Order: sequence, then C-alpha cells, then structure tokens
Amino acid sequence: MLIPNHPIFRQNAVKHYMQSREKDTLPRFISLPIALFLWGLLGLLLVVGLLAWYEQIPTYATGQGAVLSPRYMSHYAQQGAVAAAFFAIDQAKYLHVGQRVAVSFTSSSDNSLKGTVLAVDAAVSPDSALSHYGLSSTSALSITQPSVVVIIKLDAVSPSLYAGSTLTANVQVGSRRIISLLPGIGSFWGEENT
Repeated sequence: MLIPNHPIFRQNAVKHYMQSREKDTLPRFISLPIALFLWGLLGLLLVVGLLAWYEQIPTYATGQGAVLSPRYMSHYAQQGAVAAAFFAIDQAKYLHVGQRVAVSFTSSSDNSLKGTVLAVDAAVSPDSALSHYGLSSTSALSITQPSVVVIIKLDAVSPSLYAGSTLTANVQVGSRRIISLLPGIGSFWGEENT
C-alpha cells in the first residue's frame, strides 16, 4: 500500500487554526447592553459636571425693613415710595447705589415688587433706627443688632398705600458656581464671585 504524500489538512486550514490560537481572548464580564448603559451614564455625569462648573447662580444679601412714611423721608420725597432695609454689617461691602432689589411684604406672600438702592447709610443701632426712621414696634423687632441701612426706591408704588408695611429686601450681590454648593468643594473654588 502506498502512502500518499499529501497532507490531510489543507494549508489554509492549518494557518487559520494557528492564528486563532495566537489571539488573546478576553473574558466577557458584562453584557453589551450593560456596557453601553454604563458608558452613557459616564457621559451624562461628565455633561452634568461641566454644567455645574460653568453655570452660575446669583447670591443675595437679605435684609428686613419697612416702607417709610412721608414725614420720615424728607431727603427722598421726590422719589415716591421709599423703604429702609437693615442688613448685617458684614454685608455692607456688597451693597452699592443703583443695585436692583426684590422686595416682598411680610403681610402677603404674593405681593412682590422691584426697587433700586438709593443710598447705603452708616451702621445704626436698633434704638437709633427706631427713632430716626419712625419704625413701628413690629418693624423694630426685626433689628436685633447694629445694621447697615439701605434706602430703597420702590417702583410703581404709592407711598401712602404701603407706609409702615414690613418687608424683606433681597439685593443681588454676586454669583457663584453651582459646583461650589457641593459640600467640601465650595472651599476649593471660593464661596462668592462678585
């Protein structure tokens, strides 16, 4: 019996077999849909992080006060309705003439007005604020420490209609990055950007 000199396997089949053995095959730990979901989640996290880094929100100085009656606003009589708001002394460096003010009255939550800072006066004690600005006892209760007085011109308000009404004044004094609101991160990038 003659033994043929031809190999049993074709040359291409042997070559293909050897190449497949040389390839590294990695184990598959997670399925394809889960991998795609995790990549999408990472992308979403990056987008939210960028928005929190670049977007800014306003910061406000808040003070309590009252609308002045006509007899106590002799310097500002031609301005229309004028209010005096009392802010903490440490906020004085952020308050300037011409800033816009959002005013809401404590008697009604839906009555909100806009105004402009006319003057920033020196710090006054609670007793001198009571006598100098003619505040009612209710308005004077909100002043518990020496305060900076901000005179506010109220837009489109009759002085006699709101005279003596207590109010809350919010003055936008700057802005800060959203990311600075996260605990521990705010100290790295500073608290305020005025």
